[in-house]
Parts: sequence; C-alpha cells; structure tokens
Amino acid sequence: MATTRKRTKKPTIESKPSISFPTYVMIGAHKISIERDKAVLDAMSAWGVFYPSKLKILIHSEASDSLAYETLWHEVIEALNYLAEADMEHRTIQVFGLLLHQAAESMFG
Repeated sequence: MATTRKRTKKPTIESKPSISFPTYVMIGAHKISIERDKAVLDAMSAWGVFYPSKLKILIHSEASDSLAYETLWHEVIEALNYLAEADMEHRTIQVFGLLLHQAAESMFG
C-alpha cells in the first residue's frame, strides 16, 4: 500500500524542475530512492507518494520547486512513520513535513 500527499491546490507548472533533487535518502539501513514523475501521480491525484514495498518516493515532476521540496519532506516523514511503526496521524505528518521544509530552507535555501 502506498502513502500519498493529496493534491489540494492547482499545480504550478514548470517545463523543467530548476532544483536538483536527491536520488535517494537513507533511513536506518534502508536506501529509499527518490524520483520525479508525472504519470504515476496524476492517476493518484497526489503531489507525492511513498511506496513501502518498493522503498521508493515519487514526487510530481511538474510541482513548483517549493511544493516539490515540501512534498519530499512529507514523504520522508511517511517513510519514517512506516519504518519506525510510529502510527502517526496524517495531520501530524503533514505538519512535520511543512516545518522540516521551512527549517531546511532557512538553513540551506
């Protein structure tokens, strides 16, 4: 079963993402691949998805840079939640993703 971040706003379309995304994230001993993709996520009406069975995060390729990175953090939290069996509510995952995005932007943006 995949976990997703549902699309709630109209996407900001870019012809090509202007940010360089990481290709993976390590969580414990698990290497989780990260890809930008349009077709898979359009079918799910989502900005991003974490596939636990594949250890893969997909981020919508046409999301604006800020939304793509916020969604990436959201999906990393989804992966942490799954791997740690933390049983966090989706609302908590949403808030943590938003706040981690802001913290990272303030440090590295």
